[in-house]
Formats: sequence, C-alpha cells, structure tokens
Amino acid sequence: MSAAFEWPVQSSAKEWGEASDAEKEAMGELATSNLWALTGRVFGLREVTVRPCFSPTDYSTYRGRSGADWFPGLVSGSWMPGSCGCVDGCNHPSEVALPGPVHSIVSVTVDGDTLDPSAYRIRNSRWLIRIDGGVWPQNQNLAVADDAEGAFTVTYKQGIEVPLAGQLAAGDLAVEFLKARKGGKCRLPDRAQNVSRQGVDIQLVDAAVLFEQGLTGVSSVDQWIASMNPHKLRSRPRVHSVDAPRVARFR
Repeated sequence: MSAAFEWPVQSSAKEWGEASDAEKEAMGELATSNLWALTGRVFGLREVTVRPCFSPTDYSTYRGRSGADWFPGLVSGSWMPGSCGCVDGCNHPSEVALPGPVHSIVSVTVDGDTLDPSAYRIRNSRWLIRIDGGVWPQNQNLAVADDAEGAFTVTYKQGIEVPLAGQLAAGDLAVEFLKARKGGKCRLPDRAQNVSRQGVDIQLVDAAVLFEQGLTGVSSVDQWIASMNPHKLRSRPRVHSVDAPRVARFR
C-alpha cells in the first residue's frame, strides 16, 4: 500500500489520545497497510492524474478496447481522428473513460484552463461526461506539462472510500500496535505457540498463521475483515486481455 492512499484512523482510546503525531502517523500507516491487504486491496482513496488520448499511441495514459476498436471515449457528432468503438452510431454526449473506480474529480484542465465542475459529471464510477455542450479534446500534446496549452489533464480520487467501520477497525489495530511498540500489554498474538509456567501448559496463536488466514488476532478488527472479505481474496478482481498492449502512465 502506498502512503498516498487515504484511510482515516479513528479511535477514542486513551493511548491514542496521548500518542504523538509521529506515533499516530507511523502506527496508523502500519494498521491501514495491513487492513488494506487483508480486505483484498479494495478500500482507500488516492489522487491520480491522467492524460486521456484519443489516438492509439503507446504514450497515452489510458487505453481500452471495444471489439477490435481502440476505445478511450466518445465524441458526439465528430468523426475526426480517433476510433469511436461503439456500434450504435456514437450518438452520445462527449465522454471519456478513466481508470476506475472514480470516487470524485479534483480538477479537469484543458489548454491550461480549469473547467468549472458544472461542466462535467461522473457516470458509473468510470465515465467523465461533459454536460455543458462542449466536447473533450480529441488530440493533445503529451510532451507539454499538465497545465500547459495543448494538454488535457484529469486529476481525480481513485478507489473506494473507507466506511466508518473500517476507520474504527484501523483505530483499534493502530492502538494495539502502539501498545506493543511501547512494550505494554496488547491484544496482538505472540509468535510463541507453547508456553509452560508452574506446570501449566498454554498454547498461543502464532501471528504468522493468523495473517495467513487473513486475521490479526484482535476480535473487533477481525470481525470487520471477515465481513468485508469473507473469501479471503488477496486483491480486487480484474478483467484483463492478454492481447491488449501495455502502456505508460504518467503521475
């Protein structure tokens, strides 16, 4: 998980309130990184910038396909360079596909000018649709800066927002990491599996085994993990064509 991901951490624990900002940042990052992995790498937002291009160039930041046609988007009433890729005459508003899921748009810049948010909207967490009567540029100069003349740049937040329960689970786990770091008693399991004291044998859960099972050993956290990722998926499902060429993305 990248630190660029947004995953708020909420906790009302005394230890968390007394922790320094540096401790909260470090333990919060540790907790959210683990939860991100254990819930299938689904949750969390990050800000990304793409340069949509309507010509099949290897330098475009997005490429897609529809049948045999290159299909980054549609331009209503225009048959200029760029494959349309639809089968119903392309009578659609001007729209462009963004690598999703799209949570929200931060800014859209055309030729260095930032468009008013009322000029566009998002459909199906993927399509950026222009609704002010204009059309998206079909060509752009990928050699210039994002905010220069000749550039078409979209900056947006990609991913799925972490629900409140996930924010609280991150807080519970971060507090336990904080306690363990300071040498205090915590609910995180030890790696020891068998301990004998005063003639009493105690078997403890191995933390490595728990993580292999997609759990942490903290009940409140594990309940949320199990509800979000009951099949213990390691990553978000994707559809990929081995025939589709790979392209560069600029961030």
